Amino acid sequence: MNRILIILFLFCLSHEIQAQSASKLHTQAVAYKNEGRKRKAIQFYEDALQKAKKEQNVELQMDCHLSLAELKDNVIKYKEALDHYKSFSTLYRKQTKQEKEILADSVSNLEDTAKDREQELSSKEKSLDSLSREQLRAALDIRNLELDNEQHKLEIQQAENRKNILFMIIGMILLGVLFIGWGYFRKRRNNKKLQAKNDEIAKEKEKSEKLLLNILPEEVANELKISGRTTPFSFKEATIMFTDFQGFTLFSEKHTTTEIVGIVDKYFVEFDKITEKYGIEKIKTIGDAYMCVSGIPVENPDHVSNMIKAAREMRDFVKKVEEEQKSEGLSYLRMRLGIHTGPLVAGVVGSNKFAYDVWGDSVNIAARMEESGEVGQVNVSETVYEHVKDQFDFEYRGEVKAKNKGMMKMYFLKE
Repeated sequence: MNRILIILFLFCLSHEIQAQSASKLHTQAVAYKNEGRKRKAIQFYEDALQKAKKEQNVELQMDCHLSLAELKDNVIKYKEALDHYKSFSTLYRKQTKQEKEILADSVSNLEDTAKDREQELSSKEKSLDSLSREQLRAALDIRNLELDNEQHKLEIQQAENRKNILFMIIGMILLGVLFIGWGYFRKRRNNKKLQAKNDEIAKEKEKSEKLLLNILPEEVANELKISGRTTPFSFKEATIMFTDFQGFTLFSEKHTTTEIVGIVDKYFVEFDKITEKYGIEKIKTIGDAYMCVSGIPVENPDHVSNMIKAAREMRDFVKKVEEEQKSEGLSYLRMRLGIHTGPLVAGVVGSNKFAYDVWGDSVNIAARMEESGEVGQVNVSETVYEHVKDQFDFEYRGEVKAKNKGMMKMYFLKE
């Protein structure tokens, strides 16, 4: 609302000024000039000048130009003042001789003054132009210095940025190297752990395989690992041997369980070495009885002779221990051995605890050879004798009754 009132006031004031005559405006301008209110005086002189131009009042125009030139005679508006002086001179020259004479008393010295002021202002203009050029040059120099300073600051900032970027790149490289190194050492550590686990697994696997090979022949064990089962296999001919200690029950009554186990283990460990030496497959031990077969699971044409050689070494080992025990006054064991050759079937029985075993009448006959033998002797059947009679010396025993088998020809292996 206040704005609207101000605008209306200014509009009315402007309209009132426009309605006034040139002389009234000039009078008001003179009053403002005398009061020292230059801005108001300039405004009213300019309005009076415009009115005087419309009224074709040359004298008033000349007075307005001269007054405006004086009021604008300063550094900022010197050009406007110069223009007013020039306008005054121009109007003055256009006056007729009579008009000039009429004005002579009041403006006799105005032309000279206008010329002097014009020259003075021209000189000022040149000085100001020169000053302006110097100021401009100085300003340009200052600006150039500022630009150089800004450029220098920019270069410093760019150098700082490049340094920061370089440090950042170096930091990233170091982090990358650390990360790669950490990953490498972690991988190496994991590989070591994995290798240790693999070695442990390999050792356990080796133990398991050794344990499995202690239970099963290698060929049977491999078949079981591959297919998860084994197929019973028939052999046309293999050689079976049973051993048994005489009077083992009575011997056990005189010794502790620990002593008995230690004594039997001593014999059987040596028997295992002998059977392995000749490629003979240990089948099982039953108490003090030891059973093995030659020629399985891989057929061997020397299965009979290999078994005879193994039996002889077992017999000799038992005799040696007997002599050592006698010399020390200790108790000892004596052993019978029985061997037979014939067909049989071999395979794995059981699903939780595997056992490699053999079946057939030949197995029974071999057991009868052991039962029908004598202490310290290797008793063989006629079939065995016929196979190796040209390789070893035997003593014919004649026909001996075998349990559930009737009379059978038997032979003792000689020294």
